[in-house]
Amino acid sequence: MADEATEFWSTFERDTGEKVEARSMGELYTTSSRDSGLWGLLVLTDKSFRFKHMPSENWLTALFKKANRSAPQKIHDVAIPRDDILAIVTPKRGFVARLFGPAFPHFSIRCKTGDGETSYAFSVDPGSGLLAALVKTAPSAGGKVDGS
Repeated sequence: MADEATEFWSTFERDTGEKVEARSMGELYTTSSRDSGLWGLLVLTDKSFRFKHMPSENWLTALFKKANRSAPQKIHDVAIPRDDILAIVTPKRGFVARLFGPAFPHFSIRCKTGDGETSYAFSVDPGSGLLAALVKTAPSAGGKVDGS
């Protein structure tokens, strides 16, 4: 398994031409609801922040997939150049939110896109260090992660 992971990351760096600085499992929220998102890899490289959707299937999802063949799952991959990141928004999590809230903290990235701006919402494994590394790259974040 370790050899497969090493090969995956070597291939990732070779294909993208970017050096991985931090990585974690996390979710991308594609709607305004943050109740459920798409699970995948969050990757911070020397040039970008990326989300790579990693579809997985267990017996339960396979059962529902067979029942609902008319709604294929759209794959979402996101790549945001570090130079286009305008802000990282990390809501402050008080004691009650850390105790009873989601296990993975939520954050948003506001970035430049074409003629305007857009925001993406994510959650991340708090033990990975990815969010702290990402915040250090944002010009307006000042190297501080609120609520961690």
